[in-house]
Amino acid sequence: MATGSSVRSTLQEISAKHLECSICTDRFKQPKLLDCQHTFCGECLVKYRDGMSPRATNIPCPVCRQETILPKSGIQGLKSNFHLASLIEEFELQEKVSCSAEAKLLCQVCDKGNDAKDRCMDCERNICKDCCKTHQQFPTLKTHKIASFDDIRQGKVTVTKQPDEYTCHEHEGVKKFYCKTCDELICQGCTVVDHQTATHDVTGTGTASREYRESLKKYFPALDRDIQDLDASLRETTAAKKMVNVKTAKARKGVQDRTAEVIAVIAKIKAEEKKLLDEITNQAQEQNKRLDEHEKSLKNMLLRKKHSLKTSQEVSSNASDSDFLSLYPVIKNDMDKLIGQPAPKAAGLKSHPVFVKSQKLDIDLGKVMVEDTWDMCQSFGKQGQGEGEFEAARGIAAAADPDEIVVADWKNKRVVICDKQGKTKGSISVISDDVKALSDGWVVSSLSVLKVYKRDRTLAYEFRTIDREAGKTTVHVVSLVLLDNGNIIAGDDSRKVLTEHQPGSKGKLIRTIPVSLQPDYLAVLNNGRIVISDWEQGLAGIVDVSDGKAAEVATIQPTIDGKPVKRCGGVCSNSSGIYLAVVRGYVNTGHIHHYNCAGQFVSCVAQGLFSPCGITFTADGQQLAVADFNSVKIYRKV
Repeated sequence: MATGSSVRSTLQEISAKHLECSICTDRFKQPKLLDCQHTFCGECLVKYRDGMSPRATNIPCPVCRQETILPKSGIQGLKSNFHLASLIEEFELQEKVSCSAEAKLLCQVCDKGNDAKDRCMDCERNICKDCCKTHQQFPTLKTHKIASFDDIRQGKVTVTKQPDEYTCHEHEGVKKFYCKTCDELICQGCTVVDHQTATHDVTGTGTASREYRESLKKYFPALDRDIQDLDASLRETTAAKKMVNVKTAKARKGVQDRTAEVIAVIAKIKAEEKKLLDEITNQAQEQNKRLDEHEKSLKNMLLRKKHSLKTSQEVSSNASDSDFLSLYPVIKNDMDKLIGQPAPKAAGLKSHPVFVKSQKLDIDLGKVMVEDTWDMCQSFGKQGQGEGEFEAARGIAAAADPDEIVVADWKNKRVVICDKQGKTKGSISVISDDVKALSDGWVVSSLSVLKVYKRDRTLAYEFRTIDREAGKTTVHVVSLVLLDNGNIIAGDDSRKVLTEHQPGSKGKLIRTIPVSLQPDYLAVLNNGRIVISDWEQGLAGIVDVSDGKAAEVATIQPTIDGKPVKRCGGVCSNSSGIYLAVVRGYVNTGHIHHYNCAGQFVSCVAQGLFSPCGITFTADGQQLAVADFNSVKIYRKV
């Protein structure tokens, strides 16, 4: 039941839009609840249904379009939203009394013109002091609840009318029990006749309400995570739309500038200019149309889930037991449908049109491209054991020095530190599958341990990824990633787990998290989620480890020319999404693919690589470095 402070906050927070039917834009009358938890006036729903088809057995929600199957009795058979109805009554009572503190209210019972100071909650009348005394004298009126205006204004009194539907029309008893077998409020008589306890699970409304309120709370975190995912996807889509417009403007300017360069042959190239500009316009319109549709889908789902979460939380917290249990089946069914429902995918989206000018001053001005364009700006290394040579360069990282790159040269049993031009600056003799740069050194995955080296390449300390390594436990740490808080997450492909460690405590084990994919390569997204690349299965997955378990968010199944890839290699990320090395199955068939943070394909960054393994962004974040088995290739965005 509402407290004084909650009633006051209700008056502040509940605006007209919360108490108005979105069909008639007037205050709710006999509010009816659809399966999606949106509420409308019963009469409005009848007119809405009749406008489509009077015989319709189901109707789409006027707000979110989710279908609701009508019961046999039609609109009147839908659940009544008594909780909302009681809120409206409470709000209207406050309007009549609290919001009219300055007005003179007269007694509505006698005709003496006396000032009213109290209100009979049962008679629903404002009464004067004389009528108040009369109420207390008559036996039939003695039980009426009388409240002073001051108590009402302070929120000490709330509307407590019991809806007729909470009275059993068959046995004329109050429905004080709940049949969990039938999901139905029942009275004492019903427990003897239609809901016998021998075959039905019957309990008191208070007990059932407490149990179901608690069970409903378990859904809230998952639905909240879904909302956060949708929020993130919506932000990405908004950013993508902005990028399309910026790049479109840039591309148009490029076309026009190029046109100015060849003004001498303007007569010949005007037709080509128009064609290119039209193509850019068409591409921009197409991309914006897809992004608009995707944005609309995301917003609709976001609104649905926000509405479901807010409604469920509000009802769970504030509704009376009977109100709550009346609404519980609808709320639970709605949340079962929504939780885990993936965000709509925007298939085939490209980033933006790009104008590439031609090298000839002829009628060919250039071409319009609709994918991110990357060029290889540097390549160094070859197969071998000497300086500038690699044998299975598996891991790669950008070091603290802006021009520095460190490579895990696996077969040569060393970690090579070099600059972006390939000049060797030093090396560490260690068997290494992966390497990451710290502010003051490096951390290396080496068989069953992680080793931390100082900038001068001396070993600072090492640690295991298991507290006590039993004789039968095989440990093979093949990957690692650094979190924003400085902790290290290591991937163990023998145990198929992720382990989190605290470097400040010399690698203290914080937690061990089993995963479904082989953690051959790892990356961390801006939202703290982990991307796992499984070399053998040719798959990558996004997992949320915030609650100590690996909750699968999305699976990436890369393809090349429509066919699944054979291998997934290194992975890294930045604010624009995920970059993943994939191999079709033979040498020189490697690609680098770009995906957004939801795991949806954006573009192909590079192709024709020998056998790409580790990948990383350089320290300045402007270039992408790839450990291509026997060499290192560096790409920059055009």
